[in-house]
Amino acid sequence: MSVAGRPIVVFLSIIALSIGFATAYGQLVDGTVPPLSIKTELPLYDQGDTVTFSGLIKTPDANNVIDVTLRVVGPLVNGTSSQIVQIKQIKPQLDGSYEGFFIASGPLWQKKGDYKILVNYGPQKAETTFFFNGGDGSAGIDTPPPPPPPKCGEGEVLKNNVCVPFEQEKPQCGAGTVYDAATGTCIVAPPVECPPGQVLVGGQCIDEPPEEETKTPTCGPGTVAKDGICVPATTETGGKEGGGCLIATAAFGSELAPQVQLLREVRDNVLFSTHSGTTFMTAFNGAYYAFSPTVADWERNNPMFKEVVKTAITPMLSTLSILNYVDIDSESEMLGYGIGIILLNIGMYFVVPAIVIVKAKSIIQRRRL
Repeated sequence: MSVAGRPIVVFLSIIALSIGFATAYGQLVDGTVPPLSIKTELPLYDQGDTVTFSGLIKTPDANNVIDVTLRVVGPLVNGTSSQIVQIKQIKPQLDGSYEGFFIASGPLWQKKGDYKILVNYGPQKAETTFFFNGGDGSAGIDTPPPPPPPKCGEGEVLKNNVCVPFEQEKPQCGAGTVYDAATGTCIVAPPVECPPGQVLVGGQCIDEPPEEETKTPTCGPGTVAKDGICVPATTETGGKEGGGCLIATAAFGSELAPQVQLLREVRDNVLFSTHSGTTFMTAFNGAYYAFSPTVADWERNNPMFKEVVKTAITPMLSTLSILNYVDIDSESEMLGYGIGIILLNIGMYFVVPAIVIVKAKSIIQRRRL
């Protein structure tokens, strides 16, 4: 960072700290904590600086399988921008905290102005802004990045950047049950015991129903069987990281393309946040991965076909982007928005072209007469 810019940084840092103290005091007064927060270490950065950010998730996922998705857009014009300059995914700690960094350098970091950091964790969203002094597009840095977090061994988890033994939280058992240390679950308190061939239901022993044979479903490419149903393949289930938008990736040339990132965010942050959305993705993937690898190969081998596919899926991407700007908190809302998006696409791809064809045919017939 240049010497001339240091006084400005100190002044803006004092202002940012004052705002931070006021915000913290307000939270202490009313006792509320936001569901998701994000902040930067400094309010202003020069070319090559390391932008360090951190935040807190109020209610993190108990299984710690959801990542925090981060996008940096800017420079802002009237408080908004569609230019993505940075994309990251961060694994949060068990206590809900997360942190990371990126370098403000490269061809996308040239224009001077305000830049916004947008983070998503499931359906939760948060944002913050910082000022960038501009640059020449070079990739030089003046601050070494912090060391990577340590890799934990089997039976350990990362907590506060330190590997500690994994300890499963003891569940709260209800009336008539006790905690069993051997299984780590709540069991029926003795002396209620049922004879062989019977089970306890509602405090009474009844005949045990016959076991139903569990059938493993046949899943298509890109999906795996889990708990008797087909779900999208992830790194935990043996699939590729983040899933695979094969047709869109081949059409736009990269998995980091904004259009591909939009599809990934709608899938991970919107559809997977509800049961109905997960069920839809399971059925969709069964059909999608049956033909998408072939279509993607055609796109890579035929530039003309690639442009046709890109033009064809652009209206659909515009309608799907609506889901990133609405709050979906229930299954009914997911079904309502989902059906609305489907009807909107049917109208664009089928109804409107049919009307145009009928009108054109009618005009041609009148001219012939």
